Amino acid sequence: MPGETFTEMGRDMDEGIEAARLLVSYGYEALDVDVGSYDSWYWSHPPMYQAKGLYVPYARQLHEACPEIPLIVAGRMDDPDLAAAATADGTATLVSLARPTLADPEIVNKLQRGRRDLVRPCISCQEGCIGRIEKCSSLRCAVNPLAARELERPLPQATDRTRMRVLIVGGGVAGMEAARVLAERGHLPVLHEASERLGGVVIAGGQPSFKEDDLALIAWYERQLAELGVEVHLGSRVDAELIRRSGADHVLIATGSTPRLLDLGEGVPVVEATDALLDQDSLGERVVIVGGGTSGCELAISLRERGIEVTIVEALADVLKKNAPTCMANHAMLHDLVAYRGVEVLAGVRAEHVTDAGLLVSVDGEERLVPAQTVVTAIGYKPRHELEAEVKAAGIPYHVIGDARRCANIMYAIWDGFEVASQLAK
Repeated sequence: MPGETFTEMGRDMDEGIEAARLLVSYGYEALDVDVGSYDSWYWSHPPMYQAKGLYVPYARQLHEACPEIPLIVAGRMDDPDLAAAATADGTATLVSLARPTLADPEIVNKLQRGRRDLVRPCISCQEGCIGRIEKCSSLRCAVNPLAARELERPLPQATDRTRMRVLIVGGGVAGMEAARVLAERGHLPVLHEASERLGGVVIAGGQPSFKEDDLALIAWYERQLAELGVEVHLGSRVDAELIRRSGADHVLIATGSTPRLLDLGEGVPVVEATDALLDQDSLGERVVIVGGGTSGCELAISLRERGIEVTIVEALADVLKKNAPTCMANHAMLHDLVAYRGVEVLAGVRAEHVTDAGLLVSVDGEERLVPAQTVVTAIGYKPRHELEAEVKAAGIPYHVIGDARRCANIMYAIWDGFEVASQLAK
């Protein structure tokens, strides 16, 4: 793990440097620096849990040993300041941007124009790229639905005859992506978000230190919608009356999801994971998380960074059995981080009810008290699309998109918004 004291096994750093010297002697013109192997996928395919520029320290050692050979350095190098520093001190001759270029093929051109703010960020989820290659043998990108299909799916432009006014209910990533695509096609999207901020559940999901690119993605969407002139109404709760007087030709219901709740009785506070992520410092010094999916594990690691004692209570045989990341590198690293960060895991255990001292759980038919100042439930979400009846009653054509249709992740929410918005009134 990053920061762990360990003994290198197999081909170690010294042998790697010696191999580099041999390659230089054979006439190689450049070396591409990598770290890791298929026994530690989260080093050779670094997820968001790895630091930006994680290969730079190793490239520096290689540069000092072989200063005459140009080095190509990858590994989450999409921060322009980090990349510039690595090239300025001679560590890297070239910076390799593979996943960031999938997320935004124009990243280099935008940086050259000084428009860093327009770069669509790679969130290092690896759902669409490495994960799909592993599972589906088809390269894509979670945040860029057109990646690897640019010629297959050019966006059809609206005409005076086909131009539509589209009411979008919900400002999460599905709603924002739909608004962006519709505006680029020349339609007239009008987006209403009940809260005072765009982003939906991704705002909470982006709170851990290792998820900062999720928040950068929200900021990118905000800038895109502003530049495209999309009409956005914040703090605007849509009801049947608003739908009737909207003048919309089509409605996209992107109202997201609601957390599944667990009745644990009276005792210490019981908080849902989304609320816990948004206010981690209020949870106390000892927290129990019910649910060991991705959200529960990421919250646990984030709390451990704050020095909070954390126990995960999971009914299945292990954490990340459900809703785990698609990519093996992300799944493996998150799983290993839970243990490495000192999170206690009680697997095959059922949460019963809270007391004034913590959470009572059932282990092999016997009750056990797990001390806690706060219990957090992270047991998933369910679609929220109660406005569907009102839209039907108004007689307006509609689609349900994103988590409102099916709870999944950022990738499927964005893809949902893109696919519907790119095909309306072709």
